[in-house]
Amino acid sequence: MPSSHRTRSKASRPVRSEPAAAEVLSWLSDCIDGGLCFVCKGLLIFENSQFAELVENAPPQAEGGEPALRKRLLDDAIAWNQRDLGSRKSVEYQLLAHDGRPLYYACRFNVVPYRRERGVLMVLEDVTEGVLLAQDASQVARFQSVLARIGTLGVSGVSAQELMNEAVKETAAALDVELCKILVPREPDGHLYIMAGSGLRDDLIGKLTIEGGTHSQAGYAIRERIPVVVDDLRRETRFSASKLLTEHGAVAGMCVPMLVEDRVYGVMTAHSKRVRRFTQKEQEFLCTMANTIGTVLERRRHEETQMDFYHRLFLSAQDGVMMTDTTGRIVDWNPALERMTGWTREEALGQRPVILKSGKHSPEFYERLWQSIRAGQPFVERFVNRRKDGSEFLVWESVSPVKASDGTTQYFMAILTDLSEREQMLEALRHTEQVKLVGQLAGGILHEVRNPLIGLGSLATHLAEQTSLPQEARDRCRLIAREAARIDELLESHLGQLRPRPFDIAACDLASVLDDTFTLLRPNLVKHQILIRTSLAPDLAAVDASRAHILQVCLNIVMNAIDAMPGGGPIYATLTPEFRRVPGVLMRFADGGKGITAEDLKRIYEPFFTNGKAKGVGLGLTITRDIVERHHGQLVIQSPPGQGAVVDVWLPVRHEG
Repeated sequence: MPSSHRTRSKASRPVRSEPAAAEVLSWLSDCIDGGLCFVCKGLLIFENSQFAELVENAPPQAEGGEPALRKRLLDDAIAWNQRDLGSRKSVEYQLLAHDGRPLYYACRFNVVPYRRERGVLMVLEDVTEGVLLAQDASQVARFQSVLARIGTLGVSGVSAQELMNEAVKETAAALDVELCKILVPREPDGHLYIMAGSGLRDDLIGKLTIEGGTHSQAGYAIRERIPVVVDDLRRETRFSASKLLTEHGAVAGMCVPMLVEDRVYGVMTAHSKRVRRFTQKEQEFLCTMANTIGTVLERRRHEETQMDFYHRLFLSAQDGVMMTDTTGRIVDWNPALERMTGWTREEALGQRPVILKSGKHSPEFYERLWQSIRAGQPFVERFVNRRKDGSEFLVWESVSPVKASDGTTQYFMAILTDLSEREQMLEALRHTEQVKLVGQLAGGILHEVRNPLIGLGSLATHLAEQTSLPQEARDRCRLIAREAARIDELLESHLGQLRPRPFDIAACDLASVLDDTFTLLRPNLVKHQILIRTSLAPDLAAVDASRAHILQVCLNIVMNAIDAMPGGGPIYATLTPEFRRVPGVLMRFADGGKGITAEDLKRIYEPFFTNGKAKGVGLGLTITRDIVERHHGQLVIQSPPGQGAVVDVWLPVRHEG
C-alpha cells in the first residue's frame, strides 16, 4: 500500500501518517467502489491507491504543482469535520483537463467517530463518463426541440425573414455561442449578403456584405461544399478572420454550407468569443439547421407549396415523423417511422398514435402532452413506445402544433429519434459496473475460501500417494485434487481481482467440454431423473477459448436447468456452426422446466438475483455472461410462454485481441 504521508506547503494543514489506523482501514479500501480517504482535524490519516491515483491524475494548480482536486477535497473535509457525527453529503467537482476537456468527480463526505474525536471519511469517484452521457442526452433533446420549432415555423406561413431571425436566435442558444448568422451569395460578384444574425449590431443585418473568396472561412465552405470548423481563429493559417468577426470578438466557430438539392444556397455560421472545440453532434445539428433553412428559402423562391416542401423533408428524414389532425387522427407517416415501428403508412393512416402506446406512461403523462400542444407549445420528452410486433423501443419525441398564417392550429407534428442504441450502450456500462462490484465484494472473502480449499486439495494429493489405499480410492483422490485446483484457479481469475487477468486461450473442442460437463454432473442428473439429449454437427471447428472457463459456463447453465426441473425432464444440448459477423459455433441448451417469467428475464443477469432458489448466491449468470463477453461471444436467454428456458452461447472460432 502506498504511503499516506504527503509533503504539504507551509500554508496547508499538517499531514502525518497513522500506521495503526491505516491497517484498520486497509481491508475496507478493497471493498469500496472508488477512492477512499480519511481525515481527522486536519490530519490525513489514510488514503488508498485509488484515491491517490484519482487526485494525482486531476489537473494541477497553476502554482505549486499540487493537484487542485486534493486541495479542494481537504479544505472541504476540514470544514465538514465540525459537523455532528453521522452527517453526510455528496459534492461534485468540475475541472478542466490540459486539453480543455471537462472532468467531473463526485465525493461523499461522512462524519464518523475516531479516537473520541470526529473524522471525515471521503469516498471519491470519477463520474466524468456518466455526466457526459447525461449532458449528451440533454443536448439531443435541446437540438430536437429547436429543429421541431423551426420545422413548424417553416410550414406555418411565417415570412422568410422571421423564419431566419428565429433560426439564428434559437441556434445560438442551442449551441451556446454569442454569434450566429446566415449569409447568401450575391450575384454577380459572389459577395456574401448578411440575411440574418444573432449577436451582431442591428444596423448590419440586411445591409452589410462581406467578401466570399476562399481566404475566408465562409467562402472556403461554399467552394469545398463541406463544413469548416476552427478552434482558434488567432492561430488559423488557412483563413484570415474577417473584419466583421474581429470587431465582434469571435475566436472559434463553425461555418457550414446550406445545401439544397446538391446546390449551395448560402452558409450558416456559429462563432464563440472563446477558444472552443465543437463536437460532431454540434456540427451535425448546425448542418441540419442550415440545410433546413436553405430548403425553406429555396422552395419559397420557386413559389412551391408549403406541403410540397414538408413532404420532401418528411420523406428523407432519418428520424420518424408523424402528422395528425387536431382530433388526433394520423394523416401522414414517413418511411423512417415505418422502419422504426413496423407499421406501414397505409396501416397507420386514420388511426391514432395509441397504436404505439406501451402502457409504461401514466394518464397524467399524456394529459401534460395535450395541455402543452393545445397551448401552442412543443412537448419534448422520452417515450417508451411499442412496435407492431409488441416489442418496446425508446425514443426522444418532440410533438409540436403546426399553425396556419392566422395562428390557428391545423396539425400536430411528432418527431421521433430512436434511442435504442444509446440504451444498449448504457446497459453494457451498467453490466460492467455490476461485474466490477461482484469482483470487489468477492475479493473480501476470497482468502477465507481458498485456505480450506487448498487444504482439501493437499490432503487429497497426500491420500492419492498412499500405496496402502485401494487403487480406485487413490484415483478418486486425484480427481478431488484436480477439481480443487481448478476451482482455486477459477476463484483467483474471476473473484480475486478487480481487473480480470487474461484468459489462457487455446484451441478448444466444445464437444469434449460438453462431455466433461455431463460427466461431472452425472450424479445430479441421475438423482433428479434428468435425461440428456445431444446433437452435434459433424466436422465442427475448434474455437479459440479458455477451456476451464467455458466448462464453468456449461456447468452453470446445466445446473440452472437441473434446478428448474425438480421432477425430472429432458435437457437438449446442440452444437452447430453459425456465422455472426465472423464464423462461430452456437451451443444451445434447452430444458423442459417451467420457464422464466418476462419480469425475471429482465433481471437474471443482476448480481445476487436468485429467483427464490433455496441455495446459491445468484452470481452464476453474472459470471457466465462476463466470461462469454470476454471471449467476444454472445449469451442470449429466452423462455417462450408455456415452455422451458433456451440458453444460446455463441463463440467466435477465432479470438481477436
